[in-house]
Amino acid sequence: MVRRERLAGQPTRGKTALNRLRQIDVYVALTHSGALLGGTPLIVDLGFGAYPWTTLEMRQRWLRINPRIRVLGVEIDPQRVATALPYADPPAVDFRLGGFNLWDIVGPHRARLIRCYNVLRQYDEAAVRPALIEMAKALEPGGLLIEGTSNPTGRIVAFDVYRRESDLLIHEALVFGTNFRAPVEPVDFQTILPKRLIHHMLDPRPSAFFGAWRQAFTLIWRSVGYNRGQSRQVWRSQWIVAASLLKSRFGYPVDTRPGLIRRGYIALRDSLSEESLDSSIPHTHQ
Repeated sequence: MVRRERLAGQPTRGKTALNRLRQIDVYVALTHSGALLGGTPLIVDLGFGAYPWTTLEMRQRWLRINPRIRVLGVEIDPQRVATALPYADPPAVDFRLGGFNLWDIVGPHRARLIRCYNVLRQYDEAAVRPALIEMAKALEPGGLLIEGTSNPTGRIVAFDVYRRESDLLIHEALVFGTNFRAPVEPVDFQTILPKRLIHHMLDPRPSAFFGAWRQAFTLIWRSVGYNRGQSRQVWRSQWIVAASLLKSRFGYPVDTRPGLIRRGYIALRDSLSEESLDSSIPHTHQ
């Protein structure tokens, strides 16, 4: 058990809803399934909350890709770990006490993927980069770190995808997702942006992107009409066309693979940050 004084982080609200993180898991399966293949990869769900549902659901969704994956749910609140332990089945499923200092928990058993969701939104912005670097110490070379936020039900999500390359943590994509269960507009995502971005909506780059996205939606509404009572298929079509316009008319590096956009994802190969998000990862010693 990790000693309490070594934990890095603070308890969060821990709200957990069934299927809240489904869209993140589906995105990984669609775009990064290769990262889950080979060997017995360790997947870490950091900050799983009051109940272990999201950790268990994640494993169940990815077993089709690799039936040998191991998942480790990590929480800084001892009571939440105690609540989760009856669901443990080591080594396939386990739960541990810990914080951002995952290296102290996993040690030489590096993680193939770390998901830290609805956690950093509750921290000060200044804590974001140090937390990401601390988590990245526990990643395998080429491993992925996913950090972001959703609304309470998971109907809309926004998250960053990072990859460890040697001693660097590289930002790969900023992803917006919806399940089309209700109409969605670009402005809806501004309330769930990753913590590093949410207070910078007036900065030139995020302001320009959301302006272009709103303009793309406006062009569609003018051509097909807009009614919040329209069907899910209409909302999906609007999303697809807007994603195409973001790339073709406004020049944003959007991943326009049909299978991705039709499932409700706009993956932007741009951080929208005024400065580089790439960070050096200090060497660790066991």
